Amino acid sequence: MSGKEGSCDGLRIWSWSWSWLIGSLLIMQMVSGSLASQALSFTLEPQDAVVPEGHSVLLQCSGNAQLATGRGAKGKLSAGAPPTPVNIRWRGPDGQDLVIVGDTFRTQLKNGSLYISSVEENRGLTGAYQCLLSADGVGSILSRPAIVAIARQPDLNQDFLETYLLPGQTAYFRCMVGVANWQEGVKHSVQWFKDDLPLNLDKIRMVVLPNGALEIDEVGPSDRGSYQCNVTSGSLSRLSSKTNLNIKKLTDPGVENAVAPSFLVGPSPKTVREGDTVTLDCVANGVPKPQIKWLRNGMELDFNDLDSRFSIVGTGSLQISSAEDIDSGNYQCRASNTVDSLDAQATVQVQEPPKFIKAPKDTTAHEKDELELKCDIWGKPKPTIKWLKNGDLITPNDYMQLVGGHNLRILGLLNSDAGMFQCVGTNAAGSVQAAARLRVVPQGDSPEQAPGVQNPSAAKPLGTGLLARLPSQPRDLVAQIVKPRFVTLSWVEPLQNAGEVVYYTVFYKMNHSEREQKMVTKSHDDLQVNIQSLLPGRTYQFRVVANTNFGNGESSAPLEVNTQPEVNIAGPPRNFEGFARSHQEIYVRWEEPAVTNGEILKYRVYYSENDSGADLYHDTTTLDAVLSELRPHTDYVITVAPFNRNGMGDPSSEIRVKTFSSTPSEPPNNVSLEVTSSTSITVHWEPPAEEDRNGQITGYKIRYRKFKDAPQAKSTPANIRYFELSNLDRSSEYQVKIAAMTVNGSGPFTEWYRVNTLENDLDETQVPGKPIWIKIHPGADNIQLHWGPPQQPEIKIRNYVLGWGRGIPDENAIELKETERYHVLKNLESNTEYVVSLRARNIKGDGQPIYDNIKTRDEEPVDAPTPLEVPVGLRAITMSSSSIVVYWIDTMLNKNQHVTDNRHYTVQYCITGSNRYRYHNTTDLNCMINDLRPNTQYEFAVKVVKGRRESPYSMSVLNSTYQNVPVTPPRELTVRMDELNPPTVIIQWLPPKHTVGQITGYNIYYTTDTTKRDRDWSIEAFAGEETMLMLPNLKPYTTYYFKVQARTTKGSNNAPFSALVSYTTSAAVIMQEADTIAKGIDNEKLLYIIIGATAVVLVVALLGILLLCRRKPQSSPEHTKKSYQKNNVGVPKPPDLWIHHDQMELKNIDKGLHTVTPVCSDGASSSGALTLPRSVVHSEYEVETPVPPHVTNSLDKRSYVPGYMTTSMNSTMERPQYPRTQYSHQNRSHMTMETGLSQQSLSQPQNNSMAQTPEHPYGGYDANFCNASNGAPGNGCVSTIESAKRGHPLKSFSVPGPPPTGGAAPLNKHTPAVTIRPQNQSPYKKPSFSAATPNRLQGGGSIAHSTDEIQRLAPSTSTEELNQEMANLEGLMKDLSAITANEFEC
Repeated sequence: MSGKEGSCDGLRIWSWSWSWLIGSLLIMQMVSGSLASQALSFTLEPQDAVVPEGHSVLLQCSGNAQLATGRGAKGKLSAGAPPTPVNIRWRGPDGQDLVIVGDTFRTQLKNGSLYISSVEENRGLTGAYQCLLSADGVGSILSRPAIVAIARQPDLNQDFLETYLLPGQTAYFRCMVGVANWQEGVKHSVQWFKDDLPLNLDKIRMVVLPNGALEIDEVGPSDRGSYQCNVTSGSLSRLSSKTNLNIKKLTDPGVENAVAPSFLVGPSPKTVREGDTVTLDCVANGVPKPQIKWLRNGMELDFNDLDSRFSIVGTGSLQISSAEDIDSGNYQCRASNTVDSLDAQATVQVQEPPKFIKAPKDTTAHEKDELELKCDIWGKPKPTIKWLKNGDLITPNDYMQLVGGHNLRILGLLNSDAGMFQCVGTNAAGSVQAAARLRVVPQGDSPEQAPGVQNPSAAKPLGTGLLARLPSQPRDLVAQIVKPRFVTLSWVEPLQNAGEVVYYTVFYKMNHSEREQKMVTKSHDDLQVNIQSLLPGRTYQFRVVANTNFGNGESSAPLEVNTQPEVNIAGPPRNFEGFARSHQEIYVRWEEPAVTNGEILKYRVYYSENDSGADLYHDTTTLDAVLSELRPHTDYVITVAPFNRNGMGDPSSEIRVKTFSSTPSEPPNNVSLEVTSSTSITVHWEPPAEEDRNGQITGYKIRYRKFKDAPQAKSTPANIRYFELSNLDRSSEYQVKIAAMTVNGSGPFTEWYRVNTLENDLDETQVPGKPIWIKIHPGADNIQLHWGPPQQPEIKIRNYVLGWGRGIPDENAIELKETERYHVLKNLESNTEYVVSLRARNIKGDGQPIYDNIKTRDEEPVDAPTPLEVPVGLRAITMSSSSIVVYWIDTMLNKNQHVTDNRHYTVQYCITGSNRYRYHNTTDLNCMINDLRPNTQYEFAVKVVKGRRESPYSMSVLNSTYQNVPVTPPRELTVRMDELNPPTVIIQWLPPKHTVGQITGYNIYYTTDTTKRDRDWSIEAFAGEETMLMLPNLKPYTTYYFKVQARTTKGSNNAPFSALVSYTTSAAVIMQEADTIAKGIDNEKLLYIIIGATAVVLVVALLGILLLCRRKPQSSPEHTKKSYQKNNVGVPKPPDLWIHHDQMELKNIDKGLHTVTPVCSDGASSSGALTLPRSVVHSEYEVETPVPPHVTNSLDKRSYVPGYMTTSMNSTMERPQYPRTQYSHQNRSHMTMETGLSQQSLSQPQNNSMAQTPEHPYGGYDANFCNASNGAPGNGCVSTIESAKRGHPLKSFSVPGPPPTGGAAPLNKHTPAVTIRPQNQSPYKKPSFSAATPNRLQGGGSIAHSTDEIQRLAPSTSTEELNQEMANLEGLMKDLSAITANEFEC
């Protein structure tokens, strides 16, 4: 009988299991059917199987395929398409295809299912199996993995325990351990025994928990005994060890004493799937018996809600039914009695299996196209997404890339890329997959065309007329900018049929690669593109094709470009991971990079708080590191970068690690005690500051005591800010203190606060008084209020009435509990004035209100995150009349400037002087800004953004777009013969239909060979707006080709040509007498007359110029001076010299030094360009060193003083700045050799000096350029004064140079009219004064000098000193002549 019953039970179980399996498969089929490809899909996938060892397993798999024979109007498969045969193969646990032949355990059935006859442990039969479904001409797809496992017995409690409890307490007996490792689908039955006999469960006091544990409440002497459990799994049974329960007697010493709570068992972390049931165990004992409460994230759970999925099992265990994502969190079991409270916490994570947000779809694309297959999957935890092609895993490479971690991008499609693609998402809760078929058709075929069907439109060739209208190849394809990872190309429109062009296609590929990619311009006006995402140090081929509405033109010749190489830095470290060790430490580890490019010198671990903290780093030479001194309960973003001899390498991917929480470091704030009756006290407080909490606050612990009595304890949830202590003694002093709690325990307590309870109950025969104070803190949409009770504590308060309104009080009102002292008004309008009122109320009525008004803020303040470093080296390069390329350097990246994280860049630009900014976002360090106005100057700046952090904008750069050329070519070009002179042709045309700006002329190109380049054609250019030209002297019997180009003020480099016109000259020549002009003078004679007259005029003009050059006007001061030259015959004469007090410069050089020339390579405006100030270093020769264009960080807009020695670089590529020699000599004293000046004349004022006027900006020739403050003797500052009487040969060298560019210093109008010489100057040099040219520095009355001062300035009579000065001057002139001879050699 038992055998039959067992057989029937087994049959029922098998029947139920089969029904459940079929139902599950049908559901999965319906779900997957909506995501399956129409070309190839599964109808049945294998499922997980857990069986006892030695049992058999059947894994089923089936599917279908359908080739398209045609498509409907919307591209869907036509009905009635015949099914295509499919082939099924299996992959084993090792990931390789199973070889069924010769396998004694595994067999593939005719329907494709896999049968395993006996699952054994050590024969490699357990693991993941997958079904591979294939169809010829379509591809292959892979099924979900089906796990085959052997059922195992759970681990049982094997610890022998002796338990001692007091009567009335709770007993807890363990049975199975390691519940988290239970296998799915394996059922266990548990039976408890007491003293080796089956236990009769008392359902009132006893309960068996889901994990098999036994809980007995209110134990008594009858419960004393030995307990053990028996676990049955299938046909196997096992017994746990025994646990003895002993009951203490109440008469035992010390039993009556109060005992704080202690946990017999606390909750353990749980990770469950959505919809599962979760049980968190919690059993505690204490004296008196503790009360159990459950909190989630610090807030007490509500078990009274009818829709609540929370319930209590046994004495205090929590059970959550049908777990959802919102149930994830931190749960605390709080056991509290009058002695103390104790928390035990556990984290619950509810996992959700992957679900498709966007699944890939069947797609048809053209060769050379760029394709992105969409796939977006959601799950918890975040699913890992991988792509398969025909069942094989796709490893991302240069041409197949994962975009955003989920989409698949294929660059430069080839025909071999066609097949079945699968997007597979996997997490701990499950997996999901969807397939899509990719068809690749040749260029020109319709995507809607079915495979194998000829495209009628493609098969039909273009007619002769359309072929003649196709454009020729684009011309002059060049690479304007070449960088390691991007290239900017430009070209000129085709020579023929340029007006037919609608857009251009740029094809590019790496050398020796078949995979060609393409980029399409927006319109025919775009004659340049910026191609990004290239690889450094590679050779690429580029070509351009002009496209029309009816066909494609010829391709340009391939252009080979070598991208710039990058520094050989190390690759990213592998397998980077980290975890928290404590509340202040995080441990991270990694593996060496796959590409090291030499020895790794060190690793640098970067870490920051969240996304807004400052970047910190830790260096190490090992493959792990410990980050210490961190903040508790804080998320850290961490990455590691290797360093070799070339600098920082590629960083690893970012990870987020959160430090453990800790106990609060500070007690609650604003603690106050309020006596609410003769037997109660209300405690009010505020939570600790955010930075002092060190974790999530789970509650507050209050200790209170009557004076000199033992303290008692109360606990509150975290969302409560007041608590009433009741059942106190009348007219007694109580002490209270409070501490905040986290899951780690209690923080520090406050000091003891004291208060006395009332002797009698509160009076309610009169209304309460006015609240003593109110504090208001406004937000953007809320107002926080905090107040104090009325001053009369003996008057009873039932509640408070809070009113508020816009501009007036009490538009709205709310009643608050009498114990509340804090409230937040929400959902208010920002930047609005509100009036707030608060009054206390009891049975007698409302008390007097207190009023206050407050204005809400404009917006809620947000803590500004730490800014990122500003991009530097911003450059803007003009490409055309409507586009400018900008690129920059990010100093936070390595030398290769390759972005690997989630940062992006925002380019801000506007017309110079305007504040209407436009923005362009990019993830590359370059971009092309299009749709700009022609001939307009723009201002550019860039910033980097990463999460909530961003940098300030860089310093702006300016550049202007080119002037726009005519957008259409000249029209209706005609060529005809001049009937009066056959070798001459008349060329006529119409001006361009659309022009921008004024046409300044035309260029007429003509040639007999169209294969020549444009620059090799003959060109006739003329100015004006005429649209006709007579072209003489053409060869007879010759075919000429003509085209016309308009010219603007910018030029004609980019102007389009008219249509090409051919003309063949004839042999006839008609002789005709020349027209006579002016009484018989024919044109030829007139030409000779004009040439002769012009020659005579030119000869006369040259003679006049020579005479003027040889003249030396006596009236000019410059020519009345003699140059002091000696022994310099045959040496080219240098230019006249200015001798200045602080520098000696070449006069002819200084004239052009004020022109500001921007230093910028690539023809760009650069934020890093520097100018050099004029050197004042006292050296014989000063060489200017070139400054790199990106020296300073471009943090803001700055004005730089233009230098004198800047270099202009106008080419498109960078060139070195070669140094130029700047002559800057030491200060040498001016020597004015004059006679006839007495000591008395030194003190006489000179009031007739030449004034400084616009006509004479520097006053007289002998103006003093010394700073008034530095005009003391001995400092090398000299006032040179020119006399009207010039009698010494050296007086020409007393002429000062032009003023310094920095501007003359303000001069004292009371400067005395004296010549102050350096101490080493000859005492025989005498200043000269005259009525015609006095000292210009004297603008007022003179200052009297003492005899001593005059005596110190008195001239010497030493002839030897004078001779020495002359010799010095002669040597100086020789040096200057030698220096300047080569520089100014004619």
